[in-house]
Amino acid sequence: MDKDKYSDLDIRVAKDAKSQTYDAWLGPDRIGTLVYELTAGRVAMISVAVEPEYQHHGVSGELIAGALEDVADSGRKVTIICPVVRSFIDEHPEYAGVVDPERPGIRSRR
Repeated sequence: MDKDKYSDLDIRVAKDAKSQTYDAWLGPDRIGTLVYELTAGRVAMISVAVEPEYQHHGVSGELIAGALEDVADSGRKVTIICPVVRSFIDEHPEYAGVVDPERPGIRSRR
């Protein structure tokens, strides 16, 4: 997948397997977190949070896209628990193939 730039900030997304998070970093500061859980070979995306002062700058989009690309690269599929992730995928259907068709979690309203 060819990720577009969703944020107007220079964000780096990093996976922390120990804490089961993907984190958005702006320099030395963690400004957002996506919590996930490994379950039966799938990645359940639980929640996304962005620090208030960085909201409305595309941080969640960068974070979700980075996490989805990492999952796709691993060959796993995603089960969506977080409504923000569901909305992102609805708006960016190029990521729909990462969603587990048998256990998609929250389904699209479309």
